[in-house]
Amino acid sequence: MGMSRAEVLEHMAEQTQKALLERAKMGPRYHAGIRQVLRSIFALFDVSGDGYLSPEEWISAQKTVASEVSDDLDEGWIDEAAFSAADTNGDGVLDINEFLEASFAMFEGVKKRTDTILQTLQRIEKVLHQQRMAGRKETAPVTIYVQTAERPPFQPPSLSWQDEPEEPEEPNEAWKDCGEVALPLNLATAEDVMALLRLHLRLSFDTWISVYFLGPPREQGSGPRTVTLLRGERPGEGNTTAMLSYLSKPNAELKLYVKNLRKRPSKLVRQPRAFLEERDGLFAQRTGPCWGLDWETQLVGEGEKLPPRPMVMQVGETLIVEVPQTDENGEYRYMANAYMDKTDVLSKPVNEIIEVKKGKSKKKGGPEPDPLLQLTFVALREGKCVLFVDVSWEDQEEKLCLSHSLPAPVAKNTVARIGPVEVEVQKPSGKSEKGALQWHRP
Repeated sequence: MGMSRAEVLEHMAEQTQKALLERAKMGPRYHAGIRQVLRSIFALFDVSGDGYLSPEEWISAQKTVASEVSDDLDEGWIDEAAFSAADTNGDGVLDINEFLEASFAMFEGVKKRTDTILQTLQRIEKVLHQQRMAGRKETAPVTIYVQTAERPPFQPPSLSWQDEPEEPEEPNEAWKDCGEVALPLNLATAEDVMALLRLHLRLSFDTWISVYFLGPPREQGSGPRTVTLLRGERPGEGNTTAMLSYLSKPNAELKLYVKNLRKRPSKLVRQPRAFLEERDGLFAQRTGPCWGLDWETQLVGEGEKLPPRPMVMQVGETLIVEVPQTDENGEYRYMANAYMDKTDVLSKPVNEIIEVKKGKSKKKGGPEPDPLLQLTFVALREGKCVLFVDVSWEDQEEKLCLSHSLPAPVAKNTVARIGPVEVEVQKPSGKSEKGALQWHRP
């Protein structure tokens, strides 16, 4: 005798449940619950409702995901690099299939049970839904400007402003309009904003940039707006929140300027200076000549070529990278940071301040030349080391623009890089003259 209708339905439900359990055992890609929640999360990310995720929607959602994921999932699931990797057709947005495929690929590398992944996704879905019900908050569309020149030159403050427009109405062809972005108000750090801008501009996630906005005038109702560097590495620090608040006001200048594009190091680490006993110990190991790179030769204008790779030195020899400390008789200051690997091959940098003597043509009573800083690296043992030095006055642009009534950041770069230089240290081959200095000037 056959089964009744109720028995057939019960049997089908049992078989369906078994199939779902088997699919769950096969991993997140085949888990029906995970697939369903991911589709719901995609719809919640898609605030515009056009069926695609824009960079703005992605970065805004990232803040919520980062707060909910904790240690359950890799936050890289929805970070800046993940967006670029998931955008397989390169159209600058993600469709549902690209989102699902990228999510499954990440989940398959996570050592978590599928039920744990499902619970985490459900928690994210709930928070996103609550945010959607409360209404999304963002600034009005902000126009993004980047430097027109493919390779903008680096100039010191005293030279950088001299061909810049001084009136807001003057055309400024040194900057080009690269579209508009509405900035979500939940962005908390400068890096959050930069991540969104990199995605909008189709820049690699490992690109360092500087971002400037035009704040209110110093004098109430008159004068140029203040050119301000966006900063703040951690939530609550810097001026990211203040910038977003300002850009939400009706009288705000809705413009952002992006400049100083350079590659973020992946293997090289910023090294602190050696001081006191460590400094004395390194100087005691200097037994050979010195090789020098000076900033003006390498950076100003078009710059010059670096030494051939690798730059061969011997144990006991010294590499000196000379950088500026100030400009305009101390009015503007520079920052210099060394990034390198293998500090057991080539030492971390040691500071030596050099007082520059006046040239014969200088008039008596004129300002003293600005001092220079020599970063000294001592060859310690055989091996190879890679290093570069970034020289910057990006945080001095506000002062410069205010002094010369400039309505926008200067179009020249305010950060430049000496290097990377590959150094090969070999064992000593014989007696050499200690302290002899030879500058690399092609």
